[in-house]
Amino acid sequence: MKKLRKINVVEPIRSKSDIQKIIDWFNDTDRHKYAVLFTLGVNSGLRISDLLGLRVKDVYKKSAISLREQKTNKFKNFPLKPELQETLNNFCKGRKPDEWLFMSRHNTQLDRTQVWRFINMACKDLNIQANVGTHTMRKTFGYHHYKQFHDIALLQTIFNHYSPQVTKRYIGITQDEINNSYLSLNLKENQDLIEEAILCSKIKARRVVSYVRNYLKNGCKLHKDFALDILYILNQHC
Repeated sequence: MKKLRKINVVEPIRSKSDIQKIIDWFNDTDRHKYAVLFTLGVNSGLRISDLLGLRVKDVYKKSAISLREQKTNKFKNFPLKPELQETLNNFCKGRKPDEWLFMSRHNTQLDRTQVWRFINMACKDLNIQANVGTHTMRKTFGYHHYKQFHDIALLQTIFNHYSPQVTKRYIGITQDEINNSYLSLNLKENQDLIEEAILCSKIKARRVVSYVRNYLKNGCKLHKDFALDILYILNQHC
């Protein structure tokens, strides 16, 4: 029998506190450049290839980042929040404009394998249960962007995806919705509705009892036996 291969889909970091824990872990373990990389990644939604393709001059003392995406060859421009500008400016201070923004120990462009390695190391050390990789930063941006603005069309435009469904799958929202549907599926009768129906039936039964008693009290004999039978039955259930 052929053994099924387990597929590990890279996920976003769904908890905001976990995002900060990862950044703090990088700083606390003297891996500051990874803290900056991760911070920029989750705040920009850039692909890892575009993040690693940035140079100091692209971000230093800039209020926005402009680039041409390596994968799509499309031009992209987006603003930087003030706190992110400050982080990048401090990181770039005193460096040469043409240096790679994120450099290896050998003063070359940082390799994506190293980024994958340290993101996984951080999550493992912090006991963050998620399948993470270099795309985790981009997916994390998308996941929290959607959670805050609930505008999948806007996010689709930011990511240059060809359909909203692709965007929702990419950031993990589709899987969240599937998981929630499994957990929320209720095959038991709603107890509140049952109790409400019982109460409603009792109220109606009491009204019928009152009507029949008045009928008999007024001396109506045409359907006296039938009325007594109804009164007997209803009294058993009220």
